[in-house]
Amino acid sequence: MKWPLNINNFTFIDKLKISLFILNSKNKWTQDIRVKQFEKEMALFAESKYAVFCSSGSTANTMLAMMLKDKSQDKKTIIFPSTTWTTSISPFIREGFVPKFVDVNLEDFSFNYKKLEEVLKINKDIACIFATSLLGFVPDLAKLKKLSEKYSVKLMLDNCENTFGKFEGKNVSSFATSTTSTYFGHQLQSIEGGFVFTNSKEEFDYLLMLRNHGMTRSVDDPQQYRNCEVDGRFDFYCLGNNFRNTDLNAFIGLIDFSKRQQYIQKRKDIFKFFSSKLNDKYILPFEFSDREVSAFSLPIIFKNAKKRKEALDFCEKESIETRPIISGNLLRQTCYKNYASYKDFPISEFLHQNGFYVGLHAGLKEKQVEKLINYLNNL
Repeated sequence: MKWPLNINNFTFIDKLKISLFILNSKNKWTQDIRVKQFEKEMALFAESKYAVFCSSGSTANTMLAMMLKDKSQDKKTIIFPSTTWTTSISPFIREGFVPKFVDVNLEDFSFNYKKLEEVLKINKDIACIFATSLLGFVPDLAKLKKLSEKYSVKLMLDNCENTFGKFEGKNVSSFATSTTSTYFGHQLQSIEGGFVFTNSKEEFDYLLMLRNHGMTRSVDDPQQYRNCEVDGRFDFYCLGNNFRNTDLNAFIGLIDFSKRQQYIQKRKDIFKFFSSKLNDKYILPFEFSDREVSAFSLPIIFKNAKKRKEALDFCEKESIETRPIISGNLLRQTCYKNYASYKDFPISEFLHQNGFYVGLHAGLKEKQVEKLINYLNNL
């Protein structure tokens, strides 16, 4: 592809550093000091007290689902947007939760906040609101926190496409227990990887144990969880799994993390150029003064769907890689059809029929974007 969804961020010098890391017999490849270093730096960046590095953004969501099941007592319903990643939802269903879907909006691609409150008013079985920063755009976190507090429902966030975004001057992951991804295709790259961020020491300890088979020796002070009837080296406090990542991935991630400011600025500049040139035949999210967006991609959403196929054909001809707006209308997907009718989610259906996206990455040039814009504006 001349214009892929993402590119390899690593220079020859970066690859040389990685090679030297591998060749140095003193370095561990499995989880060790680099994982802790990456966690420390990411927690500071995300303005969160604690960060847990794991094998992917999807396993980060899985750990949240496991923890919520163990802590949520009798409440079994979780509210999800009707357009999001399937792995934002499937871990919770696997843990026995019941999904309740709420349509999205076209202003920030998060929930229809009015409909969200309507669901909260009438349903007393809700364990969590699980919001998504879709395509790197920032939800109204003040409104979500207010609703969470008003109805005494936990708020959690999937920021896997939004490592860099800010709300009211703070990183999006600082507002609630959150996840992000450091998969190759996302905003930071550790090849594969993900993070859970939390401001709760209790959650932090629990997540560390969940990541490492449930072992008490995963935490700094295992005595508070110890079972004296078993060997402390294999003392399992909770039903965990192996979701650990490696020092090799952490080392790679730290190299990429050191270049984060140039990535943030590049994404801002390209998206500003794109949004300022695209004409009014297309829908773009609103620009909110309280939100700092570092977009994951460039969404192309037609007000009239008739030209969508023609635009997709152009992109294929020009070797521009495309994707649908994630799940589109999630309720059209085979594994979710039994939970609700897709017809009940008109905005998700609009995105399903009218939209797709192209990549936004560090190597993208304005002249590439301009050529695409000129084509789109003349359709």
